[in-house]
Amino acid sequence: MALYEFDGKRPRVPDDSFVHPQASLIGDIEIGHECLIAPGVSIRADFGPVVIGNRSNVQDNSVIHVFPGSRVIIEEDVIIAHGVILHDVHIKSRCVIGMGAILLFGAVCEEDVFASVGSIVPKGMIIPTGKIVAGNPAKITHDVSDEQKKMAKEGIDYYRELCKKYITTMKPVKGC
Repeated sequence: MALYEFDGKRPRVPDDSFVHPQASLIGDIEIGHECLIAPGVSIRADFGPVVIGNRSNVQDNSVIHVFPGSRVIIEEDVIIAHGVILHDVHIKSRCVIGMGAILLFGAVCEEDVFASVGSIVPKGMIIPTGKIVAGNPAKITHDVSDEQKKMAKEGIDYYRELCKKYITTMKPVKGC
């Protein structure tokens, strides 16, 4: 794992979570249980803390950062898809943040929110429980369906199993 202490603060990762060696975690970061942090992820908690709740995953090439005096909170059972950028946000439980989405300073996703692929959630936007946002700037488009909630739960379960497989089976290949 590429974990770095900064200004006396260091990432905390439990044994049942997986951080890929090509991810970079710097500073005041707390990872919950059964989390997967994929290759290319950059979490820079040099100005403030980043907290990631149990069973959440942060997928390839996502970036999380914090301004001084602020923080990022990602609660339990959250999917952060590939290439997402999060800055000073609060994402509550069971949210799905689609590939390439950008969530800016002070944005809040209440429970069961879906941010569509490529959405740009503007500074300070509060997305109510169970809503889907899309576009630039992001606007509420409709409600999250029961089927979408079921698919998100299946995604969380899949990534929990993937986390276990990475912990038990991933190893470097010599001679390549």
